[in-house]
Amino acid sequence: MNTPTKVMAAREVAQPSVTSTVPSAVLSPPSRMAVHFTNSISPQKAGLRIPIARPRWSFRRVLVLVFTILSMVSVVYISVASANYLNYYPSLGSIDQQISSVVYRRDAVSNQTSIVSHIIVDNPTDYSGFTVKLFDLKIHFSSSVSSSNTTLFTIYPLTGSQSINKPLPPHSQMSGDVLVIPPPEQAAQLADFNATNYPLIAHCSLTVDVSTFLDPVTGFVLYDSEQAVQLA
Repeated sequence: MNTPTKVMAAREVAQPSVTSTVPSAVLSPPSRMAVHFTNSISPQKAGLRIPIARPRWSFRRVLVLVFTILSMVSVVYISVASANYLNYYPSLGSIDQQISSVVYRRDAVSNQTSIVSHIIVDNPTDYSGFTVKLFDLKIHFSSSVSSSNTTLFTIYPLTGSQSINKPLPPHSQMSGDVLVIPPPEQAAQLADFNATNYPLIAHCSLTVDVSTFLDPVTGFVLYDSEQAVQLA
């Protein structure tokens, strides 16, 4: 058995020290139960300003809103106009005019003779686009006695016209007067004829000019009528 002749002693080598740092635990104080009370003091009284959320209107939203409103108004207008237009042609034949009275007047001072005719125009329809523009009247006379055939101004009747220019709404009437002032010679003939054949019948030829939206194309709509009225 061999015996080692040289013995090596182990040398202690210094090892790097490892230091670990442990964070110290911070202990919070024990939680406390709290009771909260709400008082009746408003933020305004407390002097606090609470921001109010206001809607922000962008240009695009405003444009869309305006376009929507205009579209709705346009639809309503077109609907009403279309319904009114559909009533136009049926209503043309429903306009009625009549002469309610023909009055003979003679001024005692100036000795001037005048004849006043009162005219009524009726619109019994739903159409709202009529405007009465003009009354045109022609008058001649006859005796009210059935056995008499005498007439006056048959060939050359007395004439008169009156500008009206009044709207004729649906289901309404409008009226106006036509004043006829005969020249002195015809006035004298009428006075003699009235004295001889009293009471007289006034035979009236009436034309009513009515304006519509088609005036640029067709002109006025003319309503002609013949009517005999006792002279008052």
